Amino acid sequence: MNPVEINEQGVTAAQARVLATLREAGRPLTLGELQDRTGLHPNTLRGHLDAIVAGGNASRIASRSGGRGRPAWSYLAREPEYAALAMALASGLDRGPATGSSPDPAEDPARTLDPAAERGGRAWGEQLRSQLGAVEDGRERVLLALAHTGFAPEASGDRVTLNACPILAAARSHPGVVCAVHLGLVKGVLGADGVRLRPRPDTLGCEVSLP
Repeated sequence: MNPVEINEQGVTAAQARVLATLREAGRPLTLGELQDRTGLHPNTLRGHLDAIVAGGNASRIASRSGGRGRPAWSYLAREPEYAALAMALASGLDRGPATGSSPDPAEDPARTLDPAAERGGRAWGEQLRSQLGAVEDGRERVLLALAHTGFAPEASGDRVTLNACPILAAARSHPGVVCAVHLGLVKGVLGADGVRLRPRPDTLGCEVSLP
């Protein structure tokens, strides 16, 4: 799977209007909801949504009600990478002081993950879990959330390889902070502890083990 890149410079004015509507909602919107909010014809709207999804600015989510038939699609806007990181860190600081650093046993014992960053990542993950409420299976929800946030995940059993880092420059400079955000993100989306994260310096990605 190739890394997903966000390139809003390639968005037309009409697509930007649809994308702004998605971001303003802050949750997945169905085609019908978007039609009501934008006033666009469904066929025109579908074309804009296809382009927005292809450009990596939004994700298409299948909402299954448990019955038969084709799933209903909804669309969720992607946040700019550094805006999402800033919000995660701010949320972590708002949640109060840490009780101590969180060492990652898979890494060098001298290296620790920043606890405030992990709390922030968890808050980010909890928000995504709420937005993806239609996806009941925890593993499927984690994969969708990681793809939505630009990590290009590949699953094998209980291990998920993240082939891309949407905030790679920050990860290179502050790995203990950024890796902690990623770990908290997965915990928040999954709604459980027991998640382990192992950076892969050879590929600048990482590997996540789910409980």
